Amino acid sequence: MNALLISEELSGIQLREDQLKEGIIFAQKRIRELENNLLFLNDLLDRSLLILFDNLKDKQKMIFIATYKILTDEKTLSINKISDLLSKQYSLSFSTTKWNITKLRDMGLFESNGERGNTKSILLTTELGKSLFTSFAQIGDMK
Repeated sequence: MNALLISEELSGIQLREDQLKEGIIFAQKRIRELENNLLFLNDLLDRSLLILFDNLKDKQKMIFIATYKILTDEKTLSINKISDLLSKQYSLSFSTTKWNITKLRDMGLFESNGERGNTKSILLTTELGKSLFTSFAQIGDMK
């Protein structure tokens, strides 16, 4: 092989290494920016969840927590069945319990699988409900 060709190939490799280093530096900088954005968004989510939870009435908080716990154990219960369980557990009327669960569902903390008004509709937790529960479970507000 020609020595000049080898020299040119090596200088090309050197250039690629410099570009690689620049690329790594750029990627690390971008990763730090994205991490900062993610921290900001997580903080914003936590604050929003705090506001949401603070706007719930005490009875709604109690029903939300109890319903969430029931749904983590039993995944296929209807709104009526959960309302019946909670009304007996907390000595509340069935209609009060069901009305509050329906309100929590309308707020996006739960969703029902099936047609609205169908007594056999299964109640499910949503990502918002999970986030709210885990957020406050970690700091002890939901015990």
